[in-house]
Amino acid sequence: MIEDYKKIAAAKRQQRLDAIPKEWLIEIPDEDNLLSLPETCGVLSEKELEITGKYDAVGLLEKVHAGELSAYEVTLAFCKRAAIAQQATNCLTEIFFDKGLERAKELDAIFAKTGKPVGPLHGLPISVKDSMNIKGIDSSIGMASNSFKPEKESSAIVVMLESLGGIMYVKTNVPQSMMVLDTQNNIFGRVRNPYSKHITSAGSSGGAGAIVAFRGSLIGMATDIGGSIRVPAYANGVTGIKPSSGRMPYHNLKGYWPEGEEYCGVLCVEGPITVSRRDAELIVRSVVQTEPWINDPTCVYSPWPTLPALDRPLRIGVVSSKTYEPVTSIFARFVEKVRAAGHELIDIELINANALCDNASDFYKIDGGEFLVSECERFGEPLTEAVRDAGLYPCTPGTLKDFFKNQYERVEYQRAWLKYWAETAGKTKDGEPIDIVLSPTMPALPRPTEPIGDNANILAYNVLDAPAATFPVETIEDPAAYTFEFPAPTNEIEQKIESQFAVDRGVPYKGFSVGVQIISPRLTEAKLFQAWEILEKVL
Repeated sequence: MIEDYKKIAAAKRQQRLDAIPKEWLIEIPDEDNLLSLPETCGVLSEKELEITGKYDAVGLLEKVHAGELSAYEVTLAFCKRAAIAQQATNCLTEIFFDKGLERAKELDAIFAKTGKPVGPLHGLPISVKDSMNIKGIDSSIGMASNSFKPEKESSAIVVMLESLGGIMYVKTNVPQSMMVLDTQNNIFGRVRNPYSKHITSAGSSGGAGAIVAFRGSLIGMATDIGGSIRVPAYANGVTGIKPSSGRMPYHNLKGYWPEGEEYCGVLCVEGPITVSRRDAELIVRSVVQTEPWINDPTCVYSPWPTLPALDRPLRIGVVSSKTYEPVTSIFARFVEKVRAAGHELIDIELINANALCDNASDFYKIDGGEFLVSECERFGEPLTEAVRDAGLYPCTPGTLKDFFKNQYERVEYQRAWLKYWAETAGKTKDGEPIDIVLSPTMPALPRPTEPIGDNANILAYNVLDAPAATFPVETIEDPAAYTFEFPAPTNEIEQKIESQFAVDRGVPYKGFSVGVQIISPRLTEAKLFQAWEILEKVL
């Protein structure tokens, strides 16, 4: 053992703390909900509170591109709010405000000279998940073995976002293994949900979910191989989309598997966690319009289409699964609103649901967790509680024959899903297949921690490689008006979760926004956004 991981963790945490200006350091109040902290801590000016709190990214960019706000003042405001978010939630790994502010000055100089933005994201601060490499910055992904090793090259997605005018200024926290639904690692610790210490921030993009909920960033770039965009977005009451593989550039990201494994099997994809639907669309559309397939072999040739306005009701397949209150009632109310708005709803199944979950799990376990364990052993790191409780690693590794079998089954499940989707034409009024699927995002509200569990509504669409988005449809203003149910504990891990609930289970969810999920066929993100915009009008 070269060095104790605890010493490395202490040094990384000190480095992160030192990156926050002393005048931005605050005392965290002994309160459960910390979302009002930016307004009460005294660090942000009234104008900075407006910049960070009033707009979504699209609205903010309109101000910047009109010359009403400078990139520098916008970036400074979000640096301050991100600093508050970090102290409140532990959502960040790397802080480089100086680099972000310097880039903002450069963009302002270009705008002053040309009168034009450099691209559609000109002047927009963007947080990125720690697995996304930025030249000169660590991508530790919460491991001692990756700490104090600045990356030599930025990930393809970072290069593209910067070319579009985006400003990188922070990286967000991830769990050890990046294969669990609670963000905890030995280097930086656990991410706290800004709504409540009794609600998980989820994972593996828990840092991204927390900072976006806190509005320390309006765009949190994240990844998803088993719900890692959608579950944190859901758990933090915000919006997120998992595109299909090949849609967003994925070259040169840091991970927990041997090099190359990320390019086969169930594919991990990039996407944004955001505060609005149009922000998510802005990011995905803007990246696709750079034609990333020219430079990134992980991208497929699939230009962004210009869709005609839809002059008919949506045809929606509704997947109803086992849920718990208040998710059951909230989902039912949204479905009735959609029906009352004139859209056609038909009941469908998530076919092969259990098999899809098994297929995903078999791919996740293919290396037996050997790479993760070997990285831990280098500095004496233990597996975190979240990894141990998840039960994925360590395990018996699969063989090449197993891998081929998993791959064959995945394609057959995809083929069966396409056939089933086409056959919905036999149930609709005009004889055409459904446009989208609508389902609950999760069966219950987010709990204090979340094991991976058997959540087919999430895992299925990774195996099927279908675009899937989650967005809030109802806010719990008065918990007394709702019933709160959760799965009954069936094992020791579930019993431990039970012990972490608030005494009054409903109280932490006051003000919490509960989401639903929509899905469209592979690589039809533009159609998904179109349907999403229509559904927003229902709200």
